[in-house]
This record gives sequence, C-alpha cells and structure tokens, in this order.
Amino acid sequence: MSLRDHEAKSIGRPGRGLGIALAAGVLAALVLAGCTSVQPLYGSVSTPGHSPVVEQLRHVDVVCGGRTGQVVRTELGLAFYGGQSGPDKTAYKLVITLNDNSIPVDTARYSDQPAAYLQQMSASFTLTDTKTRKTILTGTSFANAAWDMSNQRFANIRAARDAQDRAAVVIAADIHTKLAAFFANGG
Repeated sequence: MSLRDHEAKSIGRPGRGLGIALAAGVLAALVLAGCTSVQPLYGSVSTPGHSPVVEQLRHVDVVCGGRTGQVVRTELGLAFYGGQSGPDKTAYKLVITLNDNSIPVDTARYSDQPAAYLQQMSASFTLTDTKTRKTILTGTSFANAAWDMSNQRFANIRAARDAQDRAAVVIAADIHTKLAAFFANGG
C-alpha cells in the first residue's frame, strides 16, 4: 500500500480525528471543572482590597531570640505588618526556636583543611492564641546555605554570617507561607 492509498483511505474515514478531538475537549472540560474551588491565598474573591488572611497575620506577635532570630523576626515583620513596628493588637503569639550548624563539605587540596561549608538551619515554631493560651499550630522548617572558606579570617566570618542570613530568610518565608495556609483554611 502506498502513501497515497493510505491518505485516500483516511480521507474516507472522517470520524477518527474528530473523535480524538472530542475526547480531548471533554477531558479538558472535566479537568477545568475541578478548578472552580481555587481561590487566592492572600486575597478575597468577594471584597477587593480586604483579605481575612492578611488581617489575621497582622495580629501575630513574633518571638525569636539570637542574631539569626532577629533576621527571621525582621523578615516576618515585613511580611506581616508591611514595615510597621509590630501588631496593632496581638491575637496570636508565634514562638520560633532556631538551631544552626556548619558542616564542612569540601577539603582544600594538599592542606586537608575545609574549603567549603554547608550552613544548616532548622526552626520549630508554635502559634498560640493569646486569648485562650491554646496552641493552635506547630511546625518545623529548615534551610541550607553554602559558603566558601578563604585564607582571610574576616572574609570567613562574613561568609558564615551571610550564609546564616540567607538560611534565616528562607525559613521566614517558609513559616510565613505555612501560617498563611493555616489561616486560609479557617485556622
């Protein structure tokens, strides 16, 4: 059978291509029908400019100690309060405990000294309702940041601090997302 004979037979059967297109259209409609309950995390569908999630996040007081804890607290403060000094009224208290560790991951050639480190940071957090003093959410987060060792002592100190700050920013963003999801689900 030549190519022309095959084309002639397929022209005589118009239903096959139409059936595939119809099946694909029905499948796409079924998939899109399941998307009707999608709503924005930080916004409201009914009232523009008003979001219950953003309002609840504005009433969270963040407690986190240490230098890297201050980085986490500052990042969450910018996310929750938009740069203001703190919550107007405190409805929730978020207590964050950080642990960090530097692990050598590479050694320098001929010296057997660490050449690169991995800064690992983990956080555990507890969200408490200040009225009832009841814990309503607990969770964990972690982040890793790499930094290279050099022959200069100050450069090493600065590189380690920058890696801690990068990990703290990632942890703050993760905690912010987890709290927003919690409040969006009616928490």
